[in-house]
Parts: sequence; structure tokens; C-alpha cells
Amino acid sequence: MSFPRRSPADLGIELWDMVKNSGEDGMPHTDALERMSPHQFQTAKVWDRDEMCPIAGECFLYALGRYYVSTDPRLSVLALARKLPLFHHKAARLHRSTIAPLTAGDSTAQLTVVHTALRDVINATAPLRKAGFSTDLATRLQSPGA
Repeated sequence: MSFPRRSPADLGIELWDMVKNSGEDGMPHTDALERMSPHQFQTAKVWDRDEMCPIAGECFLYALGRYYVSTDPRLSVLALARKLPLFHHKAARLHRSTIAPLTAGDSTAQLTVVHTALRDVINATAPLRKAGFSTDLATRLQSPGA
């Protein structure tokens, strides 16, 4: 199927409206693919996250196999929980492959800055990693008396 060329904003607004109109049930991605190409769908999602979320004051989320426009914190946690393991893994891999092999004599101010940034990401995601990236278990492990 051929879809006409369209601007990111037009695609984004169309996708936003489709997802918003799906309500609490959310929208499967196949609904969007009936009206736009896979590339247009990716472009629309990026535009919605970058532009529409700040404008509308709502979140554009993928959780439970569907897309949502919502302000429900539970859906936001679900959407983030599926991305955080990838975020942690990428930071750890970058550290292992681009910083750890260097000797102390190779250090520069720029290397120190990026090392600190990667270390902070790894440390920030460590409680979730310890909990198998379960947000519920991570919360319990960090609660006083746990």
C-alpha cells in the first residue's frame, strides 16, 4: 500500500488523535498502519513525544501492547519499565567497550565527563536491575524496613 508524503506534524496530530480517541483501551499499532506507512508511524510517534506531550500536558505511551495518551502514572511506569533495562544495558555496554579498556594514563577531562555520565546512569538503574527490573520489587527493596 502506498501512502502520500506528509509532514511529521500532520502525521503526529493524526496519530495523537487516533490514540486519544481509543480511550482507556489503548490503540494497537496496526490501527495506525492502516492509515500510514511504518516509517510514517515512527515519525509520528517521535513528533508526538517531542511536540504534543509538552503542548497537551499528557503522555504518549506504549504499554501492555498498545499506545495510550494518558496522565495515568501506572501506565507511565509500565511504559518506562520496559525501556529501562535497555537503557541500563546500553550504558553498561558503552562503559565496558569504550571506557573500561582504557588505562588511567589515557584519561582526559572529556573522558571523565562521559565516564561520570555513564556511571550515573548505571548507578541510577542499579536498584531496578537488582530487582530484575520489576518496579514493584524495587520499590519494596528501597522502602524503609524492607
